[in-house]
Amino acid sequence: MCGLSFFCVKQSASDTNLQLEASLAVTKHRGPDASGTYFTTVADFQIGLGHNRLSILDLTAAGSQPMHAGNGISIIFNGEVFNHHELRDDLVKKGYTFNGTSDTEVILKLYVEYKEQAFKQLQGMFSLVILDENARKFFLVRDVVGIKPVYYYSSANGFYACSEIRGLKSYPEVVAEIDNDDVFEFFNNGFIYEPNTGYKAIKKVQPGTYIEFDLTTGARTIVRYQDIINFNTQRSIADTIESAVTRQLEADVPVGVFFSGGADSSILANYTGAADLFFAKYEETEDSAVDMKFSAEIAKHLGKELKVTEILDANDNPFESIDFVAKNTEELVSDYTFWATYRLSDEARKSGYTVMLSGMGGDEAFAGYPRYKVLKHHNLIRAVYPLLKSLLKLNLFPKKLDKKFERLVSYAQESYWPLAYSRMLGYFSKQELSNFFSNYSTLENTYKQRLDNVLTQYKGDVDDKVKCAQHFDMTGFLSHNLGVSDKASMLASIELRVPLLDERVVANGFATSSADLLKDGAPKAPLKTLLKSLLPSTLVNRPKTGFNPPLDGIILRLGAERLASEFQRIYQFLNREEVERLIKSHFSGAANNTYKLWQLLYFERWLKFNFA
Repeated sequence: MCGLSFFCVKQSASDTNLQLEASLAVTKHRGPDASGTYFTTVADFQIGLGHNRLSILDLTAAGSQPMHAGNGISIIFNGEVFNHHELRDDLVKKGYTFNGTSDTEVILKLYVEYKEQAFKQLQGMFSLVILDENARKFFLVRDVVGIKPVYYYSSANGFYACSEIRGLKSYPEVVAEIDNDDVFEFFNNGFIYEPNTGYKAIKKVQPGTYIEFDLTTGARTIVRYQDIINFNTQRSIADTIESAVTRQLEADVPVGVFFSGGADSSILANYTGAADLFFAKYEETEDSAVDMKFSAEIAKHLGKELKVTEILDANDNPFESIDFVAKNTEELVSDYTFWATYRLSDEARKSGYTVMLSGMGGDEAFAGYPRYKVLKHHNLIRAVYPLLKSLLKLNLFPKKLDKKFERLVSYAQESYWPLAYSRMLGYFSKQELSNFFSNYSTLENTYKQRLDNVLTQYKGDVDDKVKCAQHFDMTGFLSHNLGVSDKASMLASIELRVPLLDERVVANGFATSSADLLKDGAPKAPLKTLLKSLLPSTLVNRPKTGFNPPLDGIILRLGAERLASEFQRIYQFLNREEVERLIKSHFSGAANNTYKLWQLLYFERWLKFNFA
């Protein structure tokens, strides 16, 4: 895992070399072991390639970047290619020789042999730039699942790319202007669908695509080079996951496992040999007690050490964690688990680990979230909307569902399904959003057009809402999770690997029918069946809790008066009266608005740190 920075500008530009050095400096946490640059001129463009290295494979100088093939072809690469041994063997048969054992060199020479057809042969998590000076072009490429984000900015004068937005901002020409349509989308979901980021002109390369830039004409083309379903095999899910874990254990540095005691991380723990398990302990709640109990028992059963790190927020400074999240997510993503992921990663780094495995991705690939059960019964939910609305109005629903029942009602209310799915994912109701935005109808129409673009790329049965949701999650909910995990872990200089998002594993889940994914009403049934073959039933049959640290205590400690005084910048975008109503109804006990207030507070601090 590393960080890359790149520019391609017309020769009239000045100081871009120094700007690239500055970009690498602010993203040094992504690769503290070494840095390298390469500058050249092709046609009418000045070009710079920069790289920060976190040494994982081939710790020698032979793995340093930028790396060159000696024929005008250069590469900067972030991530891992897990099938590099097979690719290397094929290239050796064709007469290629290698200076080291890194996967970077394999990609470079694979491109020499196959040009852009090389990209579809790669399996792993990566973003990369290949400069081909003789062909007068460069490529910016991202893996098919989208595990490794890469951002870019394009103008009439040139093109910039970086692993993080903060690195892009080191180039003065990059204009970081907020996008009002993105703000509206953010309050619908809590995140933004790719390629959008919250900024008008800063975008992400989408999964399975590359940008080709012609240095002769200045033309830019976006090409989809791979689709996840092409990786589907006839192998069993057990064999596929074991293979994924085995090849992702490869490293020339120590490897550990983030562990929650849930199905996904427990499956990984079975296949990871002697690797230690890291567990996050939050403020004492019913869910955290369940997680702790099962994690300890599973670790004992597997004969593994369970290392527990406490993620407790100090009572005297709740803004420590809030500001950390707002500063470092970069995109508009109000996910508090960013803080916990960083704290876990930092503890792992202090314990001597450079690579950690995570069980994330299993819920998206195999329909593991509770919402998928609701989606399976979409028509029924729509039919009983009047009843659900009445129950909400009369407050006649289980107290433990106080944060979710309103979202269920909002989902049932919408006739346009992609928008209904946003209601399920987001915290705010349609009425609240309408009160927030004076031009609600215009913003909603624009958002529907964006959702239409996502829907048109779906090739399956539109009446199967479970499979539809899996498609939407690839560039939405999963994308936001991956962005959070990438940045949070890299801030601690930890490479985070996700075996359950191996292309073959995801393809297996996507090819599995909704009926089989939710067999007997159980989410991610294929993974639960696998787990039952690996662990005693007493350790398998447990409540799902999720990786969600409690925010209720933080909001309560802040109090209504302090919270109201914090809100200033958000009123450029949101109606003050609606914000104050949400505060009042929460602290009067009329409603539990914890997550809504958290999202508002995150947005306020995000504006402060990015547009001061």
